[in-house]
Amino acid sequence: MISALAWVRKGVAAERPTRHEMTEEEYARLQSEAAAEIDDAKRELKEKSMVDSEILNDPALKDFDLEHYDSSDDEADAEAAEAADGAHIFSNIKGLSFYNDDEEDPHLVGNGQDADEDEAEEERVFATDNMLVMAKTEDDISNIEVCVFESESDSLFVHHDFMLPAFPLAVEWLDFGVGRKAGQARGNYVAVGTFEPRIEIWDLDTLDAAYPDLVLGTADKKALRRARGQPHADFHTDAVMGLSWNGNARNLLASSSADTTVKLWDLAHGTCVQS
Repeated sequence: MISALAWVRKGVAAERPTRHEMTEEEYARLQSEAAAEIDDAKRELKEKSMVDSEILNDPALKDFDLEHYDSSDDEADAEAAEAADGAHIFSNIKGLSFYNDDEEDPHLVGNGQDADEDEAEEERVFATDNMLVMAKTEDDISNIEVCVFESESDSLFVHHDFMLPAFPLAVEWLDFGVGRKAGQARGNYVAVGTFEPRIEIWDLDTLDAAYPDLVLGTADKKALRRARGQPHADFHTDAVMGLSWNGNARNLLASSSADTTVKLWDLAHGTCVQS
């Protein structure tokens, strides 16, 4: 499903986008977020296990043997056979060959430098290209696809993409520099509103970015729980439904939300200046 889209002003995209390299801070952030998600999953699993235990130990249901109601002897035999076969997966590796690097491998054509040059050429964006930003969701996974339309070949292809935390509802292109490129004369960004109460701003000239360059709103879960969807002066408390960038006062971005408020954001400071 494509839920939102926006054109990128022609000619503003960098001819050769830069590839983002993860910093130590970002690696630490990923580890912290992963640990938090694992803790939440463990807590949910423990709660589910307690409920299942209560059901299985219910005297009224004991005679039904619910713990093994969907098992059969054939399935047990199949699992045992599969486990036995798995033990021999790596038993015949005498014929395998190993090489210190790709250049020694006769099965590989070309070398790494050629591949890098080809990839860089594929990533090149021309001033005549038309660029389109699409918010797309498939199988509960949402992302932003940055597409390029080549008029000469009459083809539209996905140049690069990045993942979103929730279902996207609104996108808006803007050129005010934020984050790592704050203070630059012009940039190439997209603001994204989702079912989360925050607005993410991504740099379209950066590939493989793990995080947005700027997030408008609060990440304080306790503050959001206290608000319970009620209007707040400094941040949204519910889904962001609409976005509009001011092309004249370029540091201003307006947003509307399911929390019944419209907010005006100062991109230079990342704060809400009017609600």
